Amino acid sequence: MKSKFIILPAILAAVLLGGNCKPKETITITGSETMHVMLQMIGLEYSRRHSGIQVAVHGGGSIEGIEKLFQAKTDIAAASRPLTESEWKGLDSKGKFESLAVAYDGIAIVVHPSNKIQKIDLETASRVFSGEISDWSQLGGKSGKISVVIRNDKSGTASYFETHVLRQKDLGTKNYEARKNLDYSKDAKVVADNDSMAAAIETDPNSIGFMGMGSALYENKGRVRALEYSRSKTGSYVTPSIENVYNRKYELSRGLYLFYLSDHGQKIDDFVTFVTSEDGQKIILKSGYLRGSLPTVEVEAQK
Repeated sequence: MKSKFIILPAILAAVLLGGNCKPKETITITGSETMHVMLQMIGLEYSRRHSGIQVAVHGGGSIEGIEKLFQAKTDIAAASRPLTESEWKGLDSKGKFESLAVAYDGIAIVVHPSNKIQKIDLETASRVFSGEISDWSQLGGKSGKISVVIRNDKSGTASYFETHVLRQKDLGTKNYEARKNLDYSKDAKVVADNDSMAAAIETDPNSIGFMGMGSALYENKGRVRALEYSRSKTGSYVTPSIENVYNRKYELSRGLYLFYLSDHGQKIDDFVTFVTSEDGQKIILKSGYLRGSLPTVEVEAQK
């Protein structure tokens, strides 16, 4: 009598090989939405080269990443701004930690592609995002109520923009002291990430917002258009680009950081080494950001 139990060759091979398969180790990165796609690209390449490592990238904003690192719920925090004094003290209490600028990025002020406005200066941007200027006709555009779109309070980009543009820190101490308690327009629409920002602007021709340069020029190209920017009304208006950030011509830019505790192990050190290597930095450049290490900086326009 024939056996009722038949083990197919493919199943048998899978069973035999499965016993020799080791589960992949995971490196978890949490934080900046600005850095999200860039880190995904780096993570995919790193996992391709190291088959036993999986890099999981989660967003949520810079504050989310820093909080998760403090709570030991992520291996690495990604942030589009430096640590505050209280955050620094909090992480320092957990043990020695590392702070590393891995890339640089411009912040782009963005509008709907059909908007006829081409440029904006810092003071005007401050008045627009605070609600003091509320109609496009006040800027020389077609009449229509300006719809302000901003990121939520976990965003490092929003924090930087609030300080340096809305509250005019880039115009000096006197301006900042006069406006340091200024808030965004009470009618501003708050979104969680760059994709939501692009979607809000794409569906409303009267809207204006801000996002990382790489996100504006590459990830959301065609959905939003970046304005030329100047710190003063009489200065040169400059388009956000890798070359203009590198040459310090585009004046609305900041560092992008990774934070991690030093005792997290060799796998974290190896990953960070890859990020700062020539191959890792080329991926950063390809994703639309200025590399953090400058031995052979490339500033050619992206294809």
